[in-house]
Amino acid sequence: MLTFDEAREIAAAHYGEPFAVDGLEDDGVCLVTPQRVRDDEARGLVAVGGAWIVVDRETGAVDEWPHLAFIERVHLMRSAGRRR
Repeated sequence: MLTFDEAREIAAAHYGEPFAVDGLEDDGVCLVTPQRVRDDEARGLVAVGGAWIVVDRETGAVDEWPHLAFIERVHLMRSAGRRR
């Protein structure tokens, strides 16, 4: 099972850019965010992003989740306090 930091490194290699050190995780995936998106959020430039980027903790596969299709799972991740 991949740790959050390992998942973040996989995403960074896949997309060719650094990823933020914080995110969400559950038993199946780690939800990761490019650092540039976090920087834009901090400057108030991004209110709603594109798809969520997740890394499967079992296989290391990178996927993109459309917001509405996975919103309930992400809300569960947030409410469970599984933040990084």
